[in-house]
Amino acid sequence: MANLLVIEAASDSCSIALQIENQMFERLEAAPRMHSRLLYPMLNQLMAEAGIKPKQLGAVVFGKGPGSFTGLRIAAATAQGIGFACDIPLIGVSTLQAMATQTRSEQTCQQVISIMDARMNELYVGFYAWNETNQLMLPKIDDQLCPVHASLQQMNIPFSETLAGCGHGLKLTEQLDESILNIAQQDPSQVLKASSLLPMANHLYDQKQVISPEQVELVYLREQSHWKTIKQQKQLKK
Repeated sequence: MANLLVIEAASDSCSIALQIENQMFERLEAAPRMHSRLLYPMLNQLMAEAGIKPKQLGAVVFGKGPGSFTGLRIAAATAQGIGFACDIPLIGVSTLQAMATQTRSEQTCQQVISIMDARMNELYVGFYAWNETNQLMLPKIDDQLCPVHASLQQMNIPFSETLAGCGHGLKLTEQLDESILNIAQQDPSQVLKASSLLPMANHLYDQKQVISPEQVELVYLREQSHWKTIKQQKQLKK
């Protein structure tokens, strides 16, 4: 397996993981608005513990969103900095997909709806199903931004007895539609771990679906114009 560093900061927690051959090293800190202070010390500690230098990495993986605007930018900027400095590629993984992957590993469910509170009476929603061939949770619809009161039908998500839900959006019980409240398996207090990005990241790495640091694009679903790739910024200046 490739040496992969994973950075996840889309939620209130800050998490990093390091995959070195068959070993896993991980750090997780629940610290809202403290990502910028915690991330580099955590990275240095983890790299020292694993006994590896950044240039020995095969790629840097980051949660590309949707999620916290500030957290996503911090994670992406850190990944870019390492990528530029060490001349190594990056891999972006959907935050909602990672949430579904973690739920699958904890509950052995076949289908997962990932729901994040997007504020402003809206939700970030993803719908994923287990793919036996690839051993991955794969999207059944595009990740989307929905009104907080939207039903599963309006989201184009079929209700099933095998459906599980995860994410802090599930805490909005007074605003959520009954079809979501009726999901039997729910984890509204899920704390996303960086290691949950690894199944998809390993797949993309094996398929050589990596990007250069200047190609980073984040998924906000709302206000996409807030983030431009370095290439796009250069084009705007012409």
